[in-house]
Amino acid sequence: MKYLFFVGLWPEKTLTGYQKVFYKIYEFFIHFLTITFLTLAGIGTYQHKDDLVVVFSNLDKCLVVYNFLFKTIIFVIKRDKLRDLIDEIEMSGDEVTEERKKLMANYVVLLTGISAAVVGAFSLLALYEGTMSIEAWLPFDPMESLRNQILSLQILAFCVFPGLCRAFAMQGLVCSMIMYLCDQLIHLQKEMATLDNLTEAEMRMKFKKIIIKHIRLMGYSMKMENIFKEYFLVQNLAVTVELCLNAVMVTVVGVQQITLLITFLAYLIVALINAYVYCYLGNELIIQSQGIALAAYESTWTSWPVDLQKDLLILIGAAQRPLKLSAGGMALLSIETFSQALYNGYSIFAVLNDAVN
Repeated sequence: MKYLFFVGLWPEKTLTGYQKVFYKIYEFFIHFLTITFLTLAGIGTYQHKDDLVVVFSNLDKCLVVYNFLFKTIIFVIKRDKLRDLIDEIEMSGDEVTEERKKLMANYVVLLTGISAAVVGAFSLLALYEGTMSIEAWLPFDPMESLRNQILSLQILAFCVFPGLCRAFAMQGLVCSMIMYLCDQLIHLQKEMATLDNLTEAEMRMKFKKIIIKHIRLMGYSMKMENIFKEYFLVQNLAVTVELCLNAVMVTVVGVQQITLLITFLAYLIVALINAYVYCYLGNELIIQSQGIALAAYESTWTSWPVDLQKDLLILIGAAQRPLKLSAGGMALLSIETFSQALYNGYSIFAVLNDAVN
């Protein structure tokens, strides 16, 4: 949330009236920078419409920014609901280990560093080769001199990088919330295993707390699905289109332009890693939520009172419907969905390639 605050997506409640106004201006300024980049790149793409390689290269890079922009818009629309959910989680009393907190923070920092390194490396490579990393309209000729080229790269980086940081901040928060749910489900499974050595009164009390917490986590999961379903839909569609576009580019460019091919593959790998992280965590949420039913069944329920056995049966029935996140309500966030997105991207490419041939 600190990262989100710094990139203009999470105004703190402690801000005064004037601070809220300035923060809102700052938020819209970063929106403006992202839209400016897409506008300049769009004009540059149109100016080079006869060069198929330049057009596809620009589309490949702009697709990433469009993906981040649409997810930012969805995040801003759902921000109040998300804030209410986070406040509810914070007041729940659930504990998050220091190790998990460090993992959440390090993930965001590592993701930002890797993406910045990839973008920076290819920008420096373009500078070394005397080309533009992305063709965009500027009020001066970027290729007139080295100074102009450096200035143009700085302008484009200034416009696009805050939007990229916003995407990493959002991804960090979303992944952290999914990891929180998985950790709490694992904690419930461990709590189920400790019911064996308790007195009946203690067991009843602890079992009641387990059921209450399980119901609460189910509510969190449903709220998260409602908040992020459009967000994950954009992510899923972006990966499919990105894969299709890169496959087309490999066939169009050829091995002669090895630098350009490496650029496409590098951006594709980063996009696939980001998508895989979402799907892996979504898959883990399904597995751990189903693990509640297994942990309940493996308890010594045969020696329990009949009323508790009936309650346990209800818990097992509820846990067999796994907690899940979906992409627009159409596909579960899982490893299978990730594989399906890759298959869809290749299928679209194969159809287009056959049509062209």
